[in-house]
Amino acid sequence: DILFDFANIPFYVYLMFFSFIYVGLSQRKTRQVSQKKAIFIPFLLIFLSIYAILFDFGISFVPIFSWFLAISLVFIINTFIKSEKDVYYCLDSKVFTIEGSNLPLFMMMLLFFTKYFVGVMFLNELPIINTTLFVAISSFLYGIFTGMYLLRFFILINKLRKIKN
Repeated sequence: DILFDFANIPFYVYLMFFSFIYVGLSQRKTRQVSQKKAIFIPFLLIFLSIYAILFDFGISFVPIFSWFLAISLVFIINTFIKSEKDVYYCLDSKVFTIEGSNLPLFMMMLLFFTKYFVGVMFLNELPIINTTLFVAISSFLYGIFTGMYLLRFFILINKLRKIKN
């Protein structure tokens, strides 16, 4: 079964998995992060989410609509959660202090395994990959990831703007 045939999994997949584990575990503790590093990680994950949807499903109505719907949902939910309260910026040292959380590790692993399982389904040419429901759910998940990382990106940028003004 290709799903668990670890010998045939390309090296870069292992590299991404362990990189996500490392970065996710490091984000469980409150940490101080430079501007570049704080903005680079969400930007990289946004890129991976966008790449995943475009590579897996292309540009058509169902995947793009599901993706945008999920991004919108993340931003709507955030109006109630106010996730920016766990990020602080120090103008003197130009460093963000970000409170620790398990959410980044969870989101990175969810993105990884979603992309992994979608990839395995495409590789095995399973009939489910051609169903509207599969495309919509997978695209919605990619949209949640993109929305979460976009949200973090905008929170960091807004913190910078507020401090500098």
